[in-house]
Amino acid sequence: MNIKAITNNSPISPKPICFNGSSPHKTQPSSTPVYVKIPLATFIAMSPLVPGNIAAQDKLPEQPKQDTVLVENNRKKFPHGKTLAVKTFFNVDGENYIVRTKSLDNDTTDFESILISQATPNSLGSHYEAEEISKYNFAPLADDEADNGFFTVKGVKAEDTVDTQKVLLGNEEFLNYFDKLVNSPANNGAIQVINYNENLVPLPSGRMVISYEDGNLWKNASPYVPEGEFMGHKILEGDNGIYDISIYNSDKQTLTAEEFTLKKEGYPELKIDKMIKVKSNFAANNIKPICYETYQFNLKDNDGVTTIIYDKTLGEYMEKVAKSALYNKKNVPFDKAEVEKDYKISASTEKLYVNE
Repeated sequence: MNIKAITNNSPISPKPICFNGSSPHKTQPSSTPVYVKIPLATFIAMSPLVPGNIAAQDKLPEQPKQDTVLVENNRKKFPHGKTLAVKTFFNVDGENYIVRTKSLDNDTTDFESILISQATPNSLGSHYEAEEISKYNFAPLADDEADNGFFTVKGVKAEDTVDTQKVLLGNEEFLNYFDKLVNSPANNGAIQVINYNENLVPLPSGRMVISYEDGNLWKNASPYVPEGEFMGHKILEGDNGIYDISIYNSDKQTLTAEEFTLKKEGYPELKIDKMIKVKSNFAANNIKPICYETYQFNLKDNDGVTTIIYDKTLGEYMEKVAKSALYNKKNVPFDKAEVEKDYKISASTEKLYVNE
């Protein structure tokens, strides 16, 4: 499954970077605008970037209202039944499965149970009963409270008929078949779709956790007081607003910047402390991972407290700036890192954990 919400193919305009010193919230030595005197050849041409339309859904789905009482653990209550349909799936992430729909009430026009068994030569593979199609809707929520949309990891939840352990199964063909079973008029409480809506909150390390607790909200942070001399600023339209990026020089090399700050309307100025290129792979057991890629910025307020935001367009811009002569390579204005994590979902607890 492709996550279009994190794709941004906006073109880059061939205009030079210009940090000008006309910001109204800075103290200037004179009324003459201050410009960074960097040779144009040292910059990669860039202008304010306008993000493309976000294709992700903006509102998390609500739980469907059920008109019938689902038959819970049908196979155990009614061990005998008639098999109505059989379908085999090959290479469901390395395993072959046989899916059987069964009627348990002697009415062969509908089914009350779906059994899944591994298709092995000696028939000694695992046997499961399907419970639901689980849809885990994850909404990245950072400290600017911006709407980053959400993405979905989907799987068929099934319980082992011997040890009662639960697993999540599926590939595209397998899940498409179960979608048809859910919507079939013959589905007599055998299976339904359940949505699990969760917020994903970033940690300073680049890891994501399920949480509803607020971090250090940007709007409530203490404004950062820069140490260096103001050199200029840049207005950039990112994914989550229009940013004012300011630069400061604090050493004798007046053509380099040792501090970068970030602000936008209604939010205080904060120091860019670290930029992390984040790649998060989410999977339900052996289901092919859903990949969420973005840039994370760890911002520091004047008390040294970290505020975290996401913005891919801002990250792509700052990657270019970090390669220019403006970025002091010895006394770096902010740290850079790349973090990739693989996350797994527990079918039994619905919890998210890192697969180290």
